[in-house]
Amino acid sequence: MSIEIKAPVFPESVADGTVATWHKQPGEACSRDEHIVDIETDKVVLEVVAPADGVIQTILKGEGDVVLSAEVLAVFVAGDAAVAADAPVAAAPVAAAASTESVEIKAPVFPESV
Repeated sequence: MSIEIKAPVFPESVADGTVATWHKQPGEACSRDEHIVDIETDKVVLEVVAPADGVIQTILKGEGDVVLSAEVLAVFVAGDAAVAADAPVAAAPVAAAASTESVEIKAPVFPESV
């Protein structure tokens, strides 16, 4: 199942953030709650973690890119689909692409003082 990895929801006093560091690259396996990317704001560095065991499929925002609150950073493949993602492309069934569904992940809302 494909999951969108999104930037955290920033407080009202923070307009945007910058992708500081990707700790995982496309194709790398991740464990649930493993730190995958840092988002730096003018006040704090926020850690974004993996929502489940799986693999990062695609990174949409590179290091240095400016992102808005809840903007999609990457596409993550969770569960058994992650194992299939590690296999050669020719071995992947075509029907599997039709069964992917998008899941919204809600990041914590930080108080305005952060």
